[in-house]
This record gives sequence, structure tokens and C-alpha cells, in this order.
Amino acid sequence: MRTTLITLIMLFTFTLGQAQFRSVGFIVGAGHTIVDVEKAVDYSPLEEWDNISVVIKATAEYQLKEGLMLGGEFGANRLYYWEYKWSDGFYSGTRYRSEWTTNFGVHITKYFGKVWFAQGGAAIHIFNDGSGTVAGLLAAIGADLSVSEKISIPVAVRMEPVFGNATPIAISVVTGLKYIIR
Repeated sequence: MRTTLITLIMLFTFTLGQAQFRSVGFIVGAGHTIVDVEKAVDYSPLEEWDNISVVIKATAEYQLKEGLMLGGEFGANRLYYWEYKWSDGFYSGTRYRSEWTTNFGVHITKYFGKVWFAQGGAAIHIFNDGSGTVAGLLAAIGADLSVSEKISIPVAVRMEPVFGNATPIAISVVTGLKYIIR
């Protein structure tokens, strides 16, 4: 974990000398998480669950060269929700939780023309319930729609595997707002 974090920090530090700060922004989105929830929470049978994913992230990009960006992101992913009935003989009830992670990531974005892009990267996901810290990946394709000279709206389909219990893979449609610094 510490080695991965140091590697990400060094990658940013070494490339900043050659890069130009290009944009800041945020993305939000929702989708579906591919996961066996009972295996992920290690409990069976579950009373109810859903696989709705939610993405909320702040982003920044540095221009390495024309059409190639180094990006960073910080945010949260909701992977799934689950609940089950329990009883200890005296009391009974329902326990439930949404599985959220806070993550720090780095990615490379390659633009094809002025609008279309593909992204690939890695991230560190910290489970908000305190159950651990794991690695994750990012792959995305999308379009960056220009609204004005300084503002654009990214629209993309993202896939984020999180290497935790049962390896949830969140597939989301995201959009946001990007402020372009020239």
C-alpha cells in the first residue's frame, strides 16, 4: 500500500516538470456493479441487495503533450447495498449497509481529435467501513463536449474493478464539468 502511494506521488512529481496544468473539474454518474454480493459481504442469505453504482470525483489534468493528459482524481464510489435479518434469540432486526470506497487515482487520457478520448489508470480504494485498502483499475471511453473556450462537459462510460472481496466491477455512465486553464 505504502509503495503504491509513493509510486503515484513520484509519478505526479516527475511529470509536473514537463507538463502544463490544463483543467480542473468533477464527474458524477451511476451504473451497475458486477459482483456476487453474498460472496462480497460473506453472509448468506441476504434479505435484499442492489448493485447500483454511484461515482462522485474531483479531477485535475496536466497536459504532457498534444492530445495526451496525465490526470488525477479523488472521490467516492458506491459499489452496492445489502441487508439481512438477524436474531440472537432475544432480539431481532435488520442490518444493512451501502458499500462505499474513497479513492485516489491517476490515469492517462489519450484524445482522438478534439472530442473523443480513452482513459486508463490505477487507483487506491479505501473502504469506508474500515475493512481495508485495495487497488483498483480504471478504463473509460467518452467525449469531451466544449461549451465555451473555458468550460467543457465530459461524458463517458467508465469501468472500475476494485480488487476487494469478490472483485466488484462498477460500470457507470458519468458526466461532469471541466474548467479549462490555458
